[in-house]
Amino acid sequence: MNSVVGTILLILAVVLLVVGVLAWRRRLPGNNVIGLRVPEVRTSPEVWAGAHAVAGPVWIFGGIALLFGAIVAYVAFGWLWLIPLAAVFIALYALGAGASAGARTAALLDAEAQDNSSCCSSGGSAQDGAQSGTGSSQPTTPQPQVDLDALRRAARSQD
Repeated sequence: MNSVVGTILLILAVVLLVVGVLAWRRRLPGNNVIGLRVPEVRTSPEVWAGAHAVAGPVWIFGGIALLFGAIVAYVAFGWLWLIPLAAVFIALYALGAGASAGARTAALLDAEAQDNSSCCSSGGSAQDGAQSGTGSSQPTTPQPQVDLDALRRAARSQD
């Protein structure tokens, strides 16, 4: 029994470590099986690499926890089985935390890429063309106005 559980944990640890190292080094190829599976990650290779570079170190930590649990599982008896069990929970938490951090990074990188593409698609900023008189004037969306006095009154009434 010990060798079966230890071998399974060892295989999972090696897989998680390999994926974590590839992701951290920005070498994880884009695929449909391994990696983050949120729409923002699929927008470009740069977003894919950046999101996985953030998730990779956390996944490596999870792989190390599983490796430790696998080693203990080979000799575990009685209460010592709590150590491999804890290692599995730590690895699952690290897997989720890395995926969450990577997904947040992907959303930020995707939003930044969309802002840059909408702002400067002609090679310069929209105001550069308007100031020189040679660029086409594109309608801009009006920015919402904030009434600071109303905000202050609302904050005072809440206190």
